[in-house]
Order: sequence, then structure tokens, then C-alpha cells
Amino acid sequence: MGGSSFSSVNEQLNKMRREGVAFDLDKFLEAFELSDAVLARLKWLNNPVWWSDMKNDRCHLTMRKGSDVEFVRRGWADTEFMHSFHRFAGVLPENDQAVREVLNTEWSSTLNLDPSLHWIIRCPKGEPYGLLSLVDISIPHRRAEVVFGLMPTAPFGFCPAAMLMLFEFYFKKIKFNKLVANIFEENQQSLKSSMHLGFRVEGKLYNEVMDPKANKFLSMTRLGLLVNDAYCEKNALLAKKLFS
Repeated sequence: MGGSSFSSVNEQLNKMRREGVAFDLDKFLEAFELSDAVLARLKWLNNPVWWSDMKNDRCHLTMRKGSDVEFVRRGWADTEFMHSFHRFAGVLPENDQAVREVLNTEWSSTLNLDPSLHWIIRCPKGEPYGLLSLVDISIPHRRAEVVFGLMPTAPFGFCPAAMLMLFEFYFKKIKFNKLVANIFEENQQSLKSSMHLGFRVEGKLYNEVMDPKANKFLSMTRLGLLVNDAYCEKNALLAKKLFS
């Protein structure tokens, strides 16, 4: 098809994903007259790796989408959980169908349209226990922020198991350079857990965000993780212990 633009072809791919239409990416793109640069960009943004689930012996990470509306509502309604996961998240639409549409659009969109990725953290049998997201994804800098939350009922070892699996996806599959985390000052448990996994303190973000309920500014600790720290000896031993 002559005269096709990156935007029009990419939107067709997003639409097919939203509608559940199976397609072979390479064969689909053969129908269009595209420059090598545009073709490479489309292939990178629409690589199936962005929508693939991840599994290990302890937990599974499945991409969050419309069928997860019940668990998403449960999480958003749990004040303690949201305080840990994303305390300033927006209010969900009242209508379940509207939430499904939001989740499906979020799931199907490529990173140039929505610079975030979201997973449900599940036990191997499929029961959901938490949410994990990469937000503020910067393609040029190969950098993103991780946001993580688990229900109190989550099985032991879920946090490190999910994070080690994320490291495999992040540093080896998509070959990003740096993972960051911004931890609220009072959340010392999360700070310790993150540092135990190799994150390093990079600095303090003083009065970084306004808490409208408390009517005060909150400070955060900025953490960073590079590939060598993600695959340090301590994490190798932890993986062996968790997955043996």
C-alpha cells in the first residue's frame, strides 16, 4: 500500500490487538511501502515481547487488560494496598465497561502512545496478588521507573521473585539501561527491600509531591539499578534459593 505513514500503520496494529485479531507482524508489514527506518521502528514497537507473559516457579506476570477489571477494582478500593502501589492514582470510572476499555487501550497501545507497561502478579495457579508497572518509559534513554504493590495475602517470596523476573525482561530481553524507583521517605521497608535487590541510593527528592489529603509535601528517596547490580552475586544466590 503506497503512501502509508508510520502513524496509520501503527494505529491499525493497535486496533487489531484491541479487537483480538491475530496477525503475523512481518507478513502484515509486507503490504506497505515503508522506509527502512519506519519499518524498523514499527517492528521494534510492535515486537510480541512487549505483550508476552513471564513465568517462574514462584509467580507469573501477565499483562494487565480488560479481563482484569475485577482485581483492578479490588486493588483501587484497598487503601493500604494503593498507599503502597500508587497512592495518587486517579479514580476509576464507575462503569465496569469503561474500565475494561481503559485497560484494553492501555494494554494494546505501543510505547510511543502510552509510555508504560502494566502486569498482574499471580501465583502459578493464576490467582492475582499484586500489580507491577513500568512508567515514564524513555525509549531514547532506555530508562523507566518501576512501581510495585502486593496484597498482604501474597505468598512468601513473591516480591523478590517478581522483581528478579522483571530484571530478566528489562535488562536482557528489551535491553534497557537503567531502572529507577522513587520511594516515599516513610516507606523504609520498601527502601530496604529495593536495596537488597541491588538498587543504589542516588539522592533525595525533597518535597517532591503534594499529598492533598495530608495537605503537605512529601519527600522521596531516588534509587537506581544498572545491569551489573541487577545480576550481582547476591541476586544470583537469591534466585537459586527461590527457584530451586
